[in-house]
Amino acid sequence: MKRWLLGTSALAAVGLLAGEAAAADGVKLHIGGRYLAAAGGTIDEQSNIFGFEDRTRDYVFKQDVEVYFLGETTLDNGLTVGARVELEGQTSTDQIDAVFAYFSGGFGEIRFGDTFEALAQLCYTVPSASSIFGADSPLFNFSNAGVNGYSGTNGTCYGIDDKSTKIVYFSPSFGGFQFAASFTPDNTEDTRNTLNGFGTRSKTDAGQLSENLSVAATFTHEFNGIALAVGGAGSFSFDRENNNSPFFDDRREYNVYARVGYAGITFGGAYSFRENVFSFKRDSEVYGVGATYDWSRYSVGFGWSHGRYELNSFSGAEDNSDIYALTGSFQLGPGISIDGLVGFSDYNSDFAAFDYSTVEVGLGTAITF
Repeated sequence: MKRWLLGTSALAAVGLLAGEAAAADGVKLHIGGRYLAAAGGTIDEQSNIFGFEDRTRDYVFKQDVEVYFLGETTLDNGLTVGARVELEGQTSTDQIDAVFAYFSGGFGEIRFGDTFEALAQLCYTVPSASSIFGADSPLFNFSNAGVNGYSGTNGTCYGIDDKSTKIVYFSPSFGGFQFAASFTPDNTEDTRNTLNGFGTRSKTDAGQLSENLSVAATFTHEFNGIALAVGGAGSFSFDRENNNSPFFDDRREYNVYARVGYAGITFGGAYSFRENVFSFKRDSEVYGVGATYDWSRYSVGFGWSHGRYELNSFSGAEDNSDIYALTGSFQLGPGISIDGLVGFSDYNSDFAAFDYSTVEVGLGTAITF
């Protein structure tokens, strides 16, 4: 009951702030999006699995397309109200990527709907010169390590409930300091009204994470030409529904990061620890560092990330993944870039079930509108 009252009280407070205020021009519709594409592949692919290289193609073409619709207005009292719908530009099982309403003003901002939790909202990855390639959470990668290993890439900004229906609060910035908090009733997107079944949703869906809380804080400041960004976050699930197994437990995730930039050079690192991600209470850990240099319309960078993924929490056996990425980008014009990648992926398993390495190369473009 307390959580329900807190959520409805926040929304009620926004309603009171709005009062009888009106916007002279009404809600205005904006349309935007992104088109990302890349061609790439592998060189000198090696694995301890017999015939693996013969089963994988050496190259691939990829796309990632998204269109958003944004309706927004600012009321006469200064309160900004809007709603955003993000649509996948390719056929997907999750065609509506995100949808939420927001209310912002001097008090900060409140979002309600399908959107990322606080940890993922205020998060910096390992620096990369490219917006689509990198050693940490790249949008495009070409390694085939994910076929038999844990993953083809490493990431430090995952979170525990993706874009489930939630409420998120962002504080105003106080001298560069900002915090955010989010609450998710259960790990389900597209929550809507029903005329039959559970009107308030079932709380006995086997294994589903629910009662999720995420908190994050960041500090950004620029002084004497030096740009600084540091922060961290934690996400906690307080209930794994209908869980009678001693081999599962509630999920938790933590991350920290730091970046410093001066005269076009940026150096930074990121760390993530994820508890009870898999069965038998297995954890994972990812960390990495990187640096970039920007001049004129060019940018180059190098990053490294290491992922440690438990295979057996009792014996200590684990998989380890190292990713090295040399990235570059050239700005053709506002919102248009050509990006490149030369990388090395090395995956090793304690069980010798899957060892893998390859050189990755890629060329792509990012167009935002």
